[in-house]
Amino acid sequence: MDRSSAVRRRRRHHLGEHMFGFGKKTTTPAQESAATTAPQQPAEAPAPASDLGLAKGRINLEKRQVVSLTKTQTITATISWPNATDYDVYALVQYRDGHVETVAQFGTKAERSFSPRTADGAVVHRGDERRGTGQTTMAQETVAITLNPEIARIVPVVYSAQSNGTGSFRKYQVGMAIDNGAGDVVEIDARDADTNNKVYTCVPGVITNGDQVRIEKLEFYSAPRSEKRPVIADDGSVVMDAGAVNAFK
Repeated sequence: MDRSSAVRRRRRHHLGEHMFGFGKKTTTPAQESAATTAPQQPAEAPAPASDLGLAKGRINLEKRQVVSLTKTQTITATISWPNATDYDVYALVQYRDGHVETVAQFGTKAERSFSPRTADGAVVHRGDERRGTGQTTMAQETVAITLNPEIARIVPVVYSAQSNGTGSFRKYQVGMAIDNGAGDVVEIDARDADTNNKVYTCVPGVITNGDQVRIEKLEFYSAPRSEKRPVIADDGSVVMDAGAVNAFK
């Protein structure tokens, strides 16, 4: 049963590092001995993200690309998918003092309460702005962001519970658009999205607050079958599957 079938069979209830390969290698005793005595090579650091500078007009990011938007009063992050299925969006908001707030329309298994806005009202989840009803109708949810100086970064998260059934982010073409309302839009589309039908959480990108609005395409995915939320580490990096378990909805 895919996600679109599961959506038609259930009632929605709003209560207020990548893919892993599995396998086993066969080694001889000599190989095992060599493995334990060979010097360990340091892990190669990932290449820095490619900075495209200041965006003007509409731009579509490739993975590990960074672009900046001119800061305006309100920035919107809109997640969309062009099928009659069911995804939910929430956002992690890290402040400069280190604390993180979650803006969502549902809670976790341990804490069912939730808030659709940060305590200061700067980041607001607008709820289901549009629901998909067919193959050509876009469904979307939007997070509106007022970037006051206390906000360090925002991490939008796209999620679909196991109870919705299977269906990959590639299949359902889940994308994100960051719009400054002044004619400049940064898109992160689904052309390179994960094809695993049992991956339920994606972080398309991260929005960092500065003199301008810095946007990096991440496309981080949870482990297969994981319902755990990502977290923002103290250094601002995104760690998958390290947070609370989402509430089944």
